[in-house]
Parts: sequence; structure tokens; C-alpha cells
Amino acid sequence: MIMSDIRSRLQRLRPRQTARALTPAAGREAPSPAAAGLPGREQLTARGAFQLIEERRPLTHRHGHLPFGALLERDAALLARVARAPAFASADLSGLAFIDTETTGLAGGAGTFAFLVGVGVFEAGDFVLRQYFMRRPDEEPAMLAQLLDDLASRAGWVTFNGRAFDVPLLENRLTVNRIGAAARSLFGLRPHLDLLFPARWLYRNRLASCALSSLEQHVLGVPRTEADVPGALIPQLYVDYLRTGDPQDMRRVIYHNAVDIFSMVTLAAHVLEVFASEAEGEDPKAPAARPARDPAEHLRLALWHDHDGRPAEAEAGYRRALAGKLSLDDRRLALTRLAALLKRLNRRAEAVPLWEQLASFTLDDALPCVELSKYYEWKAADLKQALAWARRAEAIIRAMPAGWRRTEAQAAITRRLGRLSLKLNP
Repeated sequence: MIMSDIRSRLQRLRPRQTARALTPAAGREAPSPAAAGLPGREQLTARGAFQLIEERRPLTHRHGHLPFGALLERDAALLARVARAPAFASADLSGLAFIDTETTGLAGGAGTFAFLVGVGVFEAGDFVLRQYFMRRPDEEPAMLAQLLDDLASRAGWVTFNGRAFDVPLLENRLTVNRIGAAARSLFGLRPHLDLLFPARWLYRNRLASCALSSLEQHVLGVPRTEADVPGALIPQLYVDYLRTGDPQDMRRVIYHNAVDIFSMVTLAAHVLEVFASEAEGEDPKAPAARPARDPAEHLRLALWHDHDGRPAEAEAGYRRALAGKLSLDDRRLALTRLAALLKRLNRRAEAVPLWEQLASFTLDDALPCVELSKYYEWKAADLKQALAWARRAEAIIRAMPAGWRRTEAQAAITRRLGRLSLKLNP
């Protein structure tokens, strides 16, 4: 009984085998495509063989609420702005490559490799998806070398979280396979749009998650079929495939990767559409299938423009947001940021009604009252109003929790009250 219990505990503590540990035994040949039951064909290269799956879709094919060709109608200069990559401004959007990997681990690291790489490109009037799949780990050099050759002519990259995950992983695996110098030159010199960042700017306060699957469901209108598989299961499914050779779950992984690529095309077109409409005003010719712009979306765009130093676009976005129905927190944020922007532009008189609105429903923040006191003291020369707003600010500060913030705020408002009292009673 004791030995049985020890064996049971040891079994539970034994680490799960990784894909590397499950490399097929020496002498075992990779199954033929027909025997493996995988889609696509065997691709032979100077470095060996791997499985290549190719699918073509016309540009009129709709994935979610937009066709693939919609992206090609967008402005490259706007892409450069959204990506914060000036090199995109002179790029041909048909030269973009959409990249997504499926890997043996979700955390990355030296022991993780990409067993499936999906690449979507515009080619000869179609959108073409190529998926590079290694049927066993020793096919990695052949797969990566072909991938690198196929990417060489592309103008830039589009990924979803690829800046932190996919691209560093591919660079690492190319280095391990002694083609790292070419990889660093290729990935390092081409512009890169990581869609996770603009998606977070637009939707992080509106959606519980900004994962691609969440954006598909709530923004893009993309359904996934029962053929899909949760991304968290994919590493183990590949391990199981190496053990058994059963391709059933790999077909689901290949489907998952394909939908990821297709959704990135729709998301890129959608994000650029949102930014274009914000810059130009609402487009009356916008597709009816696209939901009307949400005031919160205007706010997120305004914050983006404000952050990147575009005051005219930021002001327009804040005003569009405030003209709609916002949550109390979003309304407070929009009023605060618009007032601060107007102050920076030396248009303080226009900021006064915004600070007054904030003071009317913001009972835990003295800033609007302080700003109004400053305005009436230094710009409007109305010392009585300045003193009244300073006293309101003092009351709010006294109610703040004890701590250094309250101490500093109290010292500042005390100095302000003293100065105003002296001016009124010299």
C-alpha cells in the first residue's frame, strides 16, 4: 500500500512530456499526406520536407462585416499613424503579410517552437492563406527556410500580439536553425502593425477582454464553428498528435489558425475605418452592416489622438463623445481631458463650462474647482468668484483620506486662499 501510494505521487509529480521529448524514434519516416489525413500537400525543399496548406479567397469574400478587399481601400498614411510606423506611409497595402503562429507553449521561451505558421497575403486578385505545418520537429528547418523565402518580398507585417510573441519566437527559432541573421534583417527592417494595441485603445473599457475571439464576437461579427478549438489546448493537442499520428485535432488547429488570420484582415480594415471616419467625420456612405459609432469609441479615439499630439483630432473626438450617451466615468474623463486640452491651447474661457460641469457632479476631485479659481483670479479678474471656487476646493480636500496627497493639496489651497484674501482685503 505504501509503495503504491509513492508510485501514485511520483506519477502526479512527473512533468508532462513536451513536443521536443516526443520526437519520433530514429528511422521513423513522416507519414505521407494521404496517410496522415492532413489538408494540403508535402512541400519538398533543400532542407527537407514539411506540410503546406494553401487556401484562396476572392477579395469580395466577407469575413464578418467587411470583405477582404476593404483593407486595400484604406489609406497607407493612416496605417502608418495607427501603427506608429512611418515606413508604412509609402507601403503598398497589397504587400502586407498577416502572420500568426501556433506553438508548443503559450509562454514562449527557448524551448518553445512554432509548429504551425499561418501567413495571409494579397496575391493576383485574391487573398491567399498559406499554412506551414511541421509534421514532426525535425521538419522545422525546412519549414522555416521556406517561410523566410516567402516573406522576403513582403512590405510589412500585421499580427495580433505578434510584437511580444510571434515575431520574437520566429526570430529565436530561425537563430536556432542558423538563419537568424536573415530573420533579424527581415523582421527588424519592415514596419509592423500589432493590432492588439489599437484594439486595446478602442475597446479595453468596453469589453471584458480584448482577445481576438472577443473582438470577433463583439466587434467584427465573426462566428466560429464547432470545428474550432480553444487556443489554450493547442500545445497539448500537438503533443498528442506526435504521439498518435491522429490528424483529427490538427485539422481543428489548422482551422483555428486560418480564422485568426482572416479575422486580422477584417480587424485591420475595421480599425483603419474607425480612425478614418474620426478624422473626416461620420461617413454617410459607410456600410450599413457596420454598427453606428459608439460615443465611447469616439472617446477612445480622442485619447489616442491626444496621446500622439494631434489636438484638432482629439478635440473633435472629445466633442463627438460628449454629444452622445456616455457612462458617468467616461463623461468625467472626456470633460477632464477636453478641458485640459483647451487649457494647453490657451483657450481657457472655453474650458470654463467644462470645469463647471465637472464640479457639479464630481464631489471627490478638487481639480475642477481649483482650475476655476485660477481662471477667475488670473484671466477674468473676478476675485470673489475665485475665492468662492477656492473654498469649494478646500471643502473637497478636507474630505480626502489622510495622506501625502491631501497634505500637499491642503498646503496649496491654503496658500491660494491666503493670497485671494489679501487681494480682496489689502
